[in-house]
Amino acid sequence: MVNELVAVCPRCNEKLIATRLSCGKCDLELNGDFPLSKFDYLCAEELNFVECFLKAQGNFKTVQIDREMSYPAVKKKFNEILDKLNLSPIKNEERNEVIMITTGVVPIKETDKLVVRKIKEKLNENKGRVSIPLYNGDLCKIGYDPNGKGLISPKIPVPNHLIWEVFEAAVEVVIENGGKAMKGKARSGAKLGSDDLPLDSVEGYIAYKVHGIELGKTAFGPGFVVAAILDWAGICNNERGFLTIKPGFMMELK
Repeated sequence: MVNELVAVCPRCNEKLIATRLSCGKCDLELNGDFPLSKFDYLCAEELNFVECFLKAQGNFKTVQIDREMSYPAVKKKFNEILDKLNLSPIKNEERNEVIMITTGVVPIKETDKLVVRKIKEKLNENKGRVSIPLYNGDLCKIGYDPNGKGLISPKIPVPNHLIWEVFEAAVEVVIENGGKAMKGKARSGAKLGSDDLPLDSVEGYIAYKVHGIELGKTAFGPGFVVAAILDWAGICNNERGFLTIKPGFMMELK
């Protein structure tokens, strides 16, 4: 009979080590002190979470769907396991900082929509890297993503959430709402289609149209940075809870 591994002493709560290993086929036995892997000290629930994360190839959205958890809950559980394993995460913020140093001016294409052109024009004026104000007054660094698909920022560690289609979708939903759209509360764990994250909100529309998030599911919320960039680029006004179109941009669009 194979018993579940006991990794912690039930008396003093210290970590246990194996002192004997045996082969179930040939009856060979090895004696000594054999430290357990750090993963052996995780509970069954934590191991299941790690297994799900590996199967998802590190994609938090897939983990959210499989575990039926919000993004904040997945992130919290992930960080708890990292702490238990005594591991320090490799920060995407640091990676993005290095990448932004190496990027410069990006050419404006004839096929670029007005939204993308205005962002590129503004960013090119700053040599491809700049700090812009968020609604709360904090500064946010942005720069071009080397893959050419959009922007990157230390504030948005999840890839592909500042691609050009995101900005186009944000402006599209604002215009479709008569020039003013709710930002949405994806960061708080709101589900798509709820009162806090309706489809006609900026984050809700981006999640549904650009990233293919299904109704009733949670989504990552980059809206606070998207809104700040659109304001900085002279496209929208970044207001409390809402994003409104700038009249000057509408004049150019016509």
